Amino acid sequence: MRKIGDASFFRIVDRLLASGTGRTPVIRWSIDGVHWQRERHSYAGVGHGFTIEVTRGTRAAKPGWTLVVVKEYWRAAGGESMKSLQWAHIEAGSRAEVVAWLERQERKLESE
Repeated sequence: MRKIGDASFFRIVDRLLASGTGRTPVIRWSIDGVHWQRERHSYAGVGHGFTIEVTRGTRAAKPGWTLVVVKEYWRAAGGESMKSLQWAHIEAGSRAEVVAWLERQERKLESE
């Protein structure tokens, strides 16, 4: 992984966060010392609708860090997808520590 927010970053993050998705998504869970929390915000109007999902991962043990992952899903009036966006931000801590943790998780996922 070269950059927070690039395609390889989201491939890893999507696999890690998959356990919390679904019809009744989990809002709190832990993976290898990182505590995750998900919030969903939705709007449905006559002409459009959207869902914004904010997932925050916090590693409290030193060296600590907080990673925020945001996904936006925009829909037209008939429910068809108009646009989907995703981005991430390191709110606290070191980029190197976040990347190292994600790369460890990627290796674990590949060995399963």
